[in-house]
Amino acid sequence: MTNQAKVGIFSTVTVIVFILGFYFLKGTNLFVRKNVYYAVYKRVDGLYKSNMVDVNGFPVGKVGDMERNPVTGDIVVQLDLDKGVQIPKTDSTYASLISTDFLGSKKVRLVFGNSSTFYEDGDTINTFFKKDLTEQLGEQIDPIMGDVRHMLPSLDTTIGGIKYLFDENNPKGIYTTLNGVNEAIAKINVILAQNQSTLQLTLKNLESITGNIEKNNSAITAILKNAQNVTDSLQQANLKQMVENLNSTIGQVNGVLKDINAGKGTLGKIVKSDELYTKVDTAVGNLNVLLKDIKQRPYRYITINVLGAKKAEERRAKKYDESGK
Repeated sequence: MTNQAKVGIFSTVTVIVFILGFYFLKGTNLFVRKNVYYAVYKRVDGLYKSNMVDVNGFPVGKVGDMERNPVTGDIVVQLDLDKGVQIPKTDSTYASLISTDFLGSKKVRLVFGNSSTFYEDGDTINTFFKKDLTEQLGEQIDPIMGDVRHMLPSLDTTIGGIKYLFDENNPKGIYTTLNGVNEAIAKINVILAQNQSTLQLTLKNLESITGNIEKNNSAITAILKNAQNVTDSLQQANLKQMVENLNSTIGQVNGVLKDINAGKGTLGKIVKSDELYTKVDTAVGNLNVLLKDIKQRPYRYITINVLGAKKAEERRAKKYDESGK
């Protein structure tokens, strides 16, 4: 064999080994027959050629070519599965695109339903796109961030108000208030220093009062006991009977007043009788006339026999009768 032939054979073997090694590193076994299926997705973020296809975590194939449908804009993914994998043909069977890590890498997971028929080589499988953790967190965080962005102006205003509140140039701020408190405390200290003897005397008097109370504790106890005895006596008294008697008396008085208002009895007739009122008024008028007549002509009602008085009286009566006065 010539050297040229040896070089050609070596070069051919090297190329074959390189190709086999390349596909081996990609996870593709060129000596195993594959079935090809298709899955159509709206988006394939993080999915690349040669990514794994599994069933319940067990690898059954690889992702093949990916193409974009120019009409619908969907992504058509080729699934190269092992020859022995049978996919039940039912609506509950689908190819789910799921994340494999926090970086967003994707793989295809086949979820099988129950069916006695199976997809054939070249068929298109139902698909499902599962959002990764980052997208789910993003969807949950977006409303919160919206609220936070809405609150930022108010928060900025609040912080500005707090800053102004602590500003020492603010006449109504905390700094000014604290200065006023310090001045008040200083004045109180001066007052306490000036009235220290008075305060000591007051405290001494309070102590004396407390001592007297302590010394007369037994007397105070006796007074409280007597008060309790009085309370017990009042409690034991037949207050209920007294209240019932009082209510009965009030009821009787109300009955009498009712009879009076109805014109019953002597008082009722006096109060309600117009005829009695008229008679009393007439009697009073007659009495006034009688008293007036007695005052003017008392000789008609009183007779005094004094020497010469009877004739004088008769002359006055005759004169009165003639004059009418």
